[in-house]
Amino acid sequence: MKNLVAQYGTPLYLVDEDTLHAKARELQRAYSKFKGPVKVAYSIKANFSPAIVRAFMKDGLTFDLTSLGELHFIRQCKADPENVIYTSVTEEPEEYVEVLRSGVRRIVVSSHKGMMNLALAAGKVGVRPLTMIRVNPEVATDAKVRASYKNGKFGVPFNGGTIDSATKMVKYLMGSDLLKFEGFHFHLGSQITDFSCYTHALDKMDAFMTKMKKEYPNFQVNTFDIGGGTPVFYNDPVPTPAEMAQNHLVRLNQLAETHGVFTLMIESGRFLVAESSILVSRIVNTKEYNEHKIVIVDAGYHILLDAALLKQEYPQEVIPVVDSQDRTTGLATPAAKNTHLAGRLCDTYDVFPLSKASDMSGADVGNYVSFYNVGAYSVVFNMPFHCQTKPPVVMKDSDGKYRLVRKGTTYEQLFVEEGGDIA
Repeated sequence: MKNLVAQYGTPLYLVDEDTLHAKARELQRAYSKFKGPVKVAYSIKANFSPAIVRAFMKDGLTFDLTSLGELHFIRQCKADPENVIYTSVTEEPEEYVEVLRSGVRRIVVSSHKGMMNLALAAGKVGVRPLTMIRVNPEVATDAKVRASYKNGKFGVPFNGGTIDSATKMVKYLMGSDLLKFEGFHFHLGSQITDFSCYTHALDKMDAFMTKMKKEYPNFQVNTFDIGGGTPVFYNDPVPTPAEMAQNHLVRLNQLAETHGVFTLMIESGRFLVAESSILVSRIVNTKEYNEHKIVIVDAGYHILLDAALLKQEYPQEVIPVVDSQDRTTGLATPAAKNTHLAGRLCDTYDVFPLSKASDMSGADVGNYVSFYNVGAYSVVFNMPFHCQTKPPVVMKDSDGKYRLVRKGTTYEQLFVEEGGDIA
């Protein structure tokens, strides 16, 4: 690490490719007892680094996209459009035209108007996309970030007084020559540790599918996407993917036996990439108030936004460089009773919560702090607050070699980006 810091400076992101592959295999194995095909879809919103996309291409993962920008990244990486599922929020007709022309054929629609826009685009392009309906099961979810609740932003209810309901959307798809009904998608939230919400959602899905089968003899679910939510360790122990899958595999197999075998799709962003990466930052200052010690690093929430946004408690560890030993004991200077880890930004919220797994012993100027499990929702949220530049990203490939996969930006590049060269 010292050599890498000497070469690239701090702050610095480090990514381990082997961890990416290990997490993909772990998630796939967790659902190996499903009596049908299983696909793992990487939600690239968590980290759209081309190096990470290319690593997951080796694992044969599907890519879950939600924007034309993400589609551009996937195309530039030469990913197979057959391994893409596109879930838009805006669902604009021009957007769908570009998506379909790129070769993507599996589309998730989240509104009646979005479905009609997709039909319009399909007519223009001359293809019949496989269309999935995003359902909002409206179940109670104990999650770090909830995505399923009454009157929520995402998906449609099973029934309702408007055209934005799964019932009315299935009716349209069953008679459409432009769109082919493919199945359903739901996403309950992020960092889920109480899996009862999946049981409730699957029960609701079972009842709804039974109803649709009675109304439409040719009704058949080919793909069923249960979204993400697989938890990652930050502060408290979390269940494994296998423990998570054990909760609802029996129910999923019952659905397949009752309604016909389908491809089960498991989405993940955070779980697949979080543990692959660390952020290395240098301690640049310390100060003490009574029994409190404030440790200031050269990072900030501009490159680790969830620390402020979600109060994410990343595990941290001091990496000694300077001599910070207690001369009487020969041990690293113990952490102060009340240590506060703060960033370089002039903002009250630029303070990093400590995890129960954090060790701040030896937190002295010149030493480094490693923030662990930062691979999800950090790089993608980098922002230039205080004219801060993007740090470099280095990946350790599976062959053990380190390579630069994103150059750090300079102040001059930021100046030009912000229009500084426009007279």
